[in-house]
Amino acid sequence: MIHYNIDTTENEYCNLEGDVETLIELKQILFKNDMVPDLVGYLSFDNAPNVSVCISAQKELGFFISITDDENTYLTLGDKNTLNETVDVWGDGLYISKGLFIPFSIAWKCLDEYMLFNKLSDEIKWITSDEIPEDGNFIC
Repeated sequence: MIHYNIDTTENEYCNLEGDVETLIELKQILFKNDMVPDLVGYLSFDNAPNVSVCISAQKELGFFISITDDENTYLTLGDKNTLNETVDVWGDGLYISKGLFIPFSIAWKCLDEYMLFNKLSDEIKWITSDEIPEDGNFIC
């Protein structure tokens, strides 16, 4: 089971909260007509109770994923050269480094792989929170 609590800013603020069996079900809830709304939220999985997943989608940038387990926080890495540039993902001071966003199609595969096998996908690069430069930022 996947528990989700996601805020979107598409057509004004909307909070989506609930449970689904698969990520495909969640994708169908979030993406209308294959359009990805700007969003920020959290996921948790019954099969990994000590893991918290934070996600953010930005139409212009892609998808950000942060996975926190008992020991570390792992962040998706799209472009190491833009980790010090941030974007206000919520419009009220919630900043994430631009370099942490990856393409939407890869992000869903990564989430699916983590949910099924409790391992980070090899299809993308991951960094730890310690690798974020001082003028960069992330959420978890």
